[in-house]
Amino acid sequence: MVTKILSYRYIQVIISTIIVLGAALCIFTPNYYLFKMGSEFAIQIMLGYLIGGFIFLYFQQPKLTFTSFACCAGLCLFFKYSTNAEMKSPIITNSEIVNIAHFNLSSTSSDYEQTIKLIKKTDADLVSVQELTPDWLPVLQTELSSLYPYSSSIVRMDPFGIAILSKRPILNLDTFYYHNIPNLAGTLTCEKGQKAIHFIAAHTTPPLYQKAHTHMQEHLEVIGTYIDKISLPVITLGDFYAPPWCREIQDLKYAAGLNDSRRTAKLDVSQLFENPVDYILHSSQLTCIDFESILNQSSEHIGIRGAYQFNAPIVQ
Repeated sequence: MVTKILSYRYIQVIISTIIVLGAALCIFTPNYYLFKMGSEFAIQIMLGYLIGGFIFLYFQQPKLTFTSFACCAGLCLFFKYSTNAEMKSPIITNSEIVNIAHFNLSSTSSDYEQTIKLIKKTDADLVSVQELTPDWLPVLQTELSSLYPYSSSIVRMDPFGIAILSKRPILNLDTFYYHNIPNLAGTLTCEKGQKAIHFIAAHTTPPLYQKAHTHMQEHLEVIGTYIDKISLPVITLGDFYAPPWCREIQDLKYAAGLNDSRRTAKLDVSQLFENPVDYILHSSQLTCIDFESILNQSSEHIGIRGAYQFNAPIVQ
């Protein structure tokens, strides 16, 4: 019965059109809120096309099978080039390695002891802490001030509290705002060759509705403009509330000349409908040699960590 229905030409045209249109909207997403929300499920749509292709194959529908598999392959290539196009593993040199970590305290369920333990475990030179509230500040000061003697924090009752903790001296510390949302920036000193890295820690508005989505777009544009004026190697980290293939993230990377530290999207069953929204982006003067997600005891994602080395200068 199913085979007979799927064999009708008009049914095949309708299904093929829906499949192709779905893939096209994921790749060329219009700048409208509903389409943006739908594109966040592009990975799940891709997996649906893969499963659909096997279903059509089972019911002996070669045209639908080809269409489904072709769109699945197209989305695979789209993800590959929109996240991190480098397929080869980085070569570790004798250059200095800088470890960077990022945590969102709202994901920790107020488990102070475990969160502090995870922050220490990263052994990061620079730690970004977001959604910093008044109850968290004394905990960070008591537990981490000796390990991270250089710090700056802005405590808020809303989700936009932020802090930077560093083992190394911070120069040129700066705070710039987008609509009263703070962004912390500064220069992290390095040991070898008197090199330095400029960092920007930011937290955009969650795009829960059209106006909030516009604010998120504009905030990322402000960050890109700020980075464009910096000549030093740059690290940009924070929660940007958009998946790596989203046009807003692509525009930020293009405008500021940044690369994504995340090379793969590792999903298990519990994370099937979760997309990464936290980032450590780096400029081309740096190479990410290691990247990992940080999970708590309940296997909940609470942060990320990356290790970076300076690229060797090009000899002409």
